[in-house]
Amino acid sequence: MASIEVERVRRLIEGLRRDRRMHPRHGRGEYSRLSRDVVAACEALFESDPAAVPTLARRAVDLVTTAMMYIDDSSGVLGGDLRALMAVHARACAVAPPDSKQLAGWLVKLRLDGPGWPDFELRDYAAALGEKGRAELSRRVEDRARAAEPDLFGRTPFGIRVLREQLAELSGDVDHYIAVLAEDLHAAPQYRKIVDALRNAGRTADAEHWAQRGLGIGNPIDKGKLRDVYVDLLLERGATDEAFALRWQLFERNPTQAHYDDLRRTGERTGDWPGVRDKAIGWLRDATTGQPAYADHLIGVFLDEGELDEAWQTAADHTEDLPESRWRQLIELRQPTHPRDVIEPWQRLIQRRLDASTDKYRYGKAITMLRQLRDAYQATGAATGFATYLDRLRDRHKRKTSFIAKLGQANL
Repeated sequence: MASIEVERVRRLIEGLRRDRRMHPRHGRGEYSRLSRDVVAACEALFESDPAAVPTLARRAVDLVTTAMMYIDDSSGVLGGDLRALMAVHARACAVAPPDSKQLAGWLVKLRLDGPGWPDFELRDYAAALGEKGRAELSRRVEDRARAAEPDLFGRTPFGIRVLREQLAELSGDVDHYIAVLAEDLHAAPQYRKIVDALRNAGRTADAEHWAQRGLGIGNPIDKGKLRDVYVDLLLERGATDEAFALRWQLFERNPTQAHYDDLRRTGERTGDWPGVRDKAIGWLRDATTGQPAYADHLIGVFLDEGELDEAWQTAADHTEDLPESRWRQLIELRQPTHPRDVIEPWQRLIQRRLDASTDKYRYGKAITMLRQLRDAYQATGAATGFATYLDRLRDRHKRKTSFIAKLGQANL
C-alpha cells in the first residue's frame, strides 16, 4: 500500500496534465513552478520511499513531454524543467532499479517515438539497465533499424544512430565504439567523439590521426572544437611549431577576432606570442583595407588588448562599416574621458535610428540616445550646443508627429 507521501506526490504529478485546447502561452509560469515542485517532491522521497520514485518520475516525464507539444516554450524554461525531471528519474533508477527490460523499452520509445525531447544519455542509466537491459535495448533498436526508412540524406534515422552510439559507448570496447561512430562520419563532432575516446584511452597517436582526418573533411560545421583538440594533442607531443603554424595559417586566410584569440592562446603556450603579436595585428589591419568588414574584428582585438585609443581611431576610419552595437560600446567607453569626441557619433546613430522605418521602437531608442548626447554636451560645457542641435532635429523630423510628441514628453 502506497504511503500518504507517495499518494501526495502522485496527485501533484497528475496536475501536470495539460489540456491541448488551452492557449500555448496560458499558465506557462504556473506549469513550470508545478514541474519544479514535482522535482523537489520526488527528491524528498529518496529519503523515505526511494523505490517509488522511478515510476513517479517516469510518469512526470511522460506528462511534461506531451504537454510541451502544446505549450510555447520559446524561453526554454520548460525544457530545463524536463531535463531536471529526467535527471531525477535517472538517479532514481540507479538507487532503486526498475525492471530492466521495461526501462529499455521506455527509453527506446522516448527516443524514437517522442517529439524530439527530452534528450538523455544511456550512460546515466547504465547501472539500472545492466547487461540484460542493454541487450533488450540493443534488440529493440536493431528491430527498429531494420524497419526504418532512411532519412532525407539516405542515412539511418538520427534516433537510431544515437542509441547505437551510446550502446557502443556503454560496452567499454573503444574499438567497437569507434567502429560504430565511423559508420556516420558526416561532420566534425563525430570525429571529435572518436578523438576524445582514443585520448581517454591513452592512444594519443591514433587520436591525432583521427583529428587530422576530421579537419580535412569538407563540412565546416563545428571544426573549431576539433581543431582545438588537435592543437592540444600537438602541444602535448611537443610539436609546438606545427601547432602554431596551424593557427597562423587559419588566421592568415581569415583574420577574424576569434582566430586572433586562438592564435594568441596557442602562441602564449608555445612562447611565440611576444614576437608575433604586432605582426598579427598588422595583418588584421591590412585586411581591413581590402575588406572593411574586418574593421569590427580589429576593434574587438584592440579592446581586448586594452588599446582603447587604437580602437576609437579604427572606428573613426570605418564610420559606416560598423554595427550600431559596436559604436555604442565604443562611445560608452570614450564618453567619460573624451565627451567631445562622441558628440558626432551620437548624432549619427540617432539619425540612423530615426531612419530605421522597420523598427517600431526606433523613437524610444532615439530618445535614450538623445539623453546620452545631452550628457556629452554638458560634459564639454556646451549645453547650448545641445539645444541648438535639438531645435534642428525637431525641424528636420517635424513630419514624424509621434517622434515629436515623444520628444516633448522627454523634456530634454
